[in-house]
Amino acid sequence: MYDEPGNEKSFFDKIRYWLREESDMQWLSIGVFFMIIIAGAFFFEHANVLSGWVQSDAQNHGTMIDIDWNDDGSKALAIFSNAGDKNLMSWDNENGWKSLTYDSEPNAVDWAPALQHWYIGTNDGVEVWTGIGTASNQMAMNWPENTTNNRVIDISSSGVSGFIITQSTDGSMIHYFEGTEVSSGTSPPSTGNDGANDYDSNENDENSTEGELQQIGSNSANQQNHVQLTHVEMIDSGRALVIGSSSVFGINPTNALTIGSLYDVWASGTGNPNIQLIHSKAGVELSQIINLNDSWGEKEAVVIGPTDCLIIDINGIVSELCEGGGSSGAIDLDGTLWITSSTNSLEIKKISCSENQELHVTRNLQLPEKYEINSRLAKISGDELQFYGTDDDGNEVKATLDPTASQSVLRSLDMLGQLIVFIIAISVFGVTIWQFYENRGKGAW
Repeated sequence: MYDEPGNEKSFFDKIRYWLREESDMQWLSIGVFFMIIIAGAFFFEHANVLSGWVQSDAQNHGTMIDIDWNDDGSKALAIFSNAGDKNLMSWDNENGWKSLTYDSEPNAVDWAPALQHWYIGTNDGVEVWTGIGTASNQMAMNWPENTTNNRVIDISSSGVSGFIITQSTDGSMIHYFEGTEVSSGTSPPSTGNDGANDYDSNENDENSTEGELQQIGSNSANQQNHVQLTHVEMIDSGRALVIGSSSVFGINPTNALTIGSLYDVWASGTGNPNIQLIHSKAGVELSQIINLNDSWGEKEAVVIGPTDCLIIDINGIVSELCEGGGSSGAIDLDGTLWITSSTNSLEIKKISCSENQELHVTRNLQLPEKYEINSRLAKISGDELQFYGTDDDGNEVKATLDPTASQSVLRSLDMLGQLIVFIIAISVFGVTIWQFYENRGKGAW
């Protein structure tokens, strides 16, 4: 009961009464307080669950091999494989997926922002799709020495120029093209048979000439299989990073040791592009190059594979970005990296660069339950990120990530949990001060 039952009490008078030690309502306030504590603990438990992740089935067209989106994410060009047959398909907001015809079997696609069209690397040169129509067209290119049947397995371009990886029975080569002119190709230098040790450009003369680098390859060509170039990504005007892979056979010829290699490549007019080995490691396969687009200062690119996560600076120096590797990765418009785990289908890394671009922060997040993905490909689509892979049952799935969702209190359990904990902390502090005020002079100090 109140001390003066005949008087109507204000809200603050009632709160003061509840907080008095002899009040019967004190247990109610204590119960409410602990309920808030439990709610805050729940949100802390789920704070690492990624918000903004939407996943859907993608079985209709087969296995996604490659895809690239235009700048605003309204159109895409993709290659699917279905029962061994490749299909070239376009996507737009109005019509969804549509099949396109092509002259030669496609292997890779690349969006060229300067020209607002897509390049397609095929088994017979390069084709172009302008984003209009139902067919891609062969691009007339002047290959060196009038060569024909140039099998292009990857291409990267800013528009009028770029780099091409070709593959033949003689091995892989890297070419530079500008307009319709294609340079002579350069074969990658071999990593040598001593593949058990890492190779780092810091331990070698960065001013090595092209002839010296080619000599390295010729000296060790008889020691192991030729290096097969697999991926190229243009990171600056006239410069690219290239991933290669080779094998070393030990005593048991059926047990090959894979060597993952990374090369720094730059154009040399219409002559052979210059190529330098900057990283090599045994037992590793690198699978994707992510251009940082000047958002990380002097750091230019990130290269990932199932076991490694590397960062490369403007001088071509390679260092480790994070522990473990990743199955796929992409960078959002704010310069934040999102890398899916290669060992856990419900984990994803969020790597942010500090404002001074000197430090980075890595955070391990969990995907929503039953939204697992073994991602093999990630791309930016407008202001969203797209991930393509399979779930744990082997079904093809596609996931869309809205990176801005983690910045909204209404969409992020992380931020909502932080807000609740902040309110709890302020409430506890206020109650404590109030009790000191109410009980002043009543205790023995």
